[in-house]
Amino acid sequence: MCGDERFCIVDENDNVIGWAYRSECHKKGLIHRSVYVIVLNNRGEVFIQRRSMSKDLYPGLYACSASGHVEYGESYEEAARRELMEELGINAQLKYIGKFKCFSKTEREFSALYLCHHNGPIKLNSEEISEGKFMSIEEIKRMLEYCGDKFALGSILALKEFIKYIEGEGC
Repeated sequence: MCGDERFCIVDENDNVIGWAYRSECHKKGLIHRSVYVIVLNNRGEVFIQRRSMSKDLYPGLYACSASGHVEYGESYEEAARRELMEELGINAQLKYIGKFKCFSKTEREFSALYLCHHNGPIKLNSEEISEGKFMSIEEIKRMLEYCGDKFALGSILALKEFIKYIEGEGC
């Protein structure tokens, strides 16, 4: 059950100071950790998912390829690998891109962003995702500019970080 998940609680410098249940984190505004994974194919397209309507946060909104919270005792990378497998059925190498803060009315998170190069099959977890497709960077930029309210907040920040990364360093 979602409410039973235990998350790492961190201080303002992202140092683990304990744990709390998922519901406590969101209700009390406790700072916790999350991960975002961008799946990029050989054509330079990013896999974008649409969250299931049954999700408690951001139901039906568009999001990064895979995302989720870091569970207590888990590293950012372990969480990213778990979410990638749970949501898309992908087991592949990850490249760490960076960390950013996602603070809003709903969330108070330190988020790690990872990149995954993948061309193989994707198996959508229907409990998590209602649909998904590969999109060009230009399409994503346009969607963020004109339809940003259709994206989950953390994914907006993650996609902007990713775009800065590829435009600055390349993949």
